[in-house]
Amino acid sequence: MQKRYLATLGLVAVLGAIVIGADDKPVSGKADAAAIAKEGYWGEAEQWAKHGAMLGQPMPKLDLSDFVGKAVSADDMKGKIVVVDFWATWCGPCLASIPHNNEVSKKYADKGVILVGACGGGGEEKMPDVAKTKGIEYPTAKVSKESTQAWNVMWWPSYAVVDRKGNVRAFGIKPAFVEKVVDALLEEQPAEKKDK
Repeated sequence: MQKRYLATLGLVAVLGAIVIGADDKPVSGKADAAAIAKEGYWGEAEQWAKHGAMLGQPMPKLDLSDFVGKAVSADDMKGKIVVVDFWATWCGPCLASIPHNNEVSKKYADKGVILVGACGGGGEEKMPDVAKTKGIEYPTAKVSKESTQAWNVMWWPSYAVVDRKGNVRAFGIKPAFVEKVVDALLEEQPAEKKDK
């Protein structure tokens, strides 16, 4: 009786691990960018309905102008993992995130990852001065109102992560989750090695 009970407990534990593994992470052990994007989401359930629907879809047009730093074109983004920081010059959390964005930009630069700031929400005329005084070290530009509407930007900052195929994989995530999503995508879509 006791052996049968222990065998049943063992079977339940194994089945439970399989079920939990299937829900939490892919069986291969790779991080799941979609699960991380949902876990790190900054908004409410009704907002997730709009932002979650963007995941896996081609990125909307990103109309940027008046770059501070090196300009980034659509061609520059092709084949890259792109982190877009929708920020505003008047937004305290946006400004507080700049040092972390600088670190992320440097950390992933040689792995085919681009971080670009998209300044909107009003006060864009102050962007060059704010970028200089706050020490932005990554490309940043003014984003058109049409682009913020196409991207469903509802708050500032709003982070988006786009994969190498040009599909949105995360939107509206907390700054602390940007690297987690990027790491998952690097595992899923490693950078192509260049010939030496």
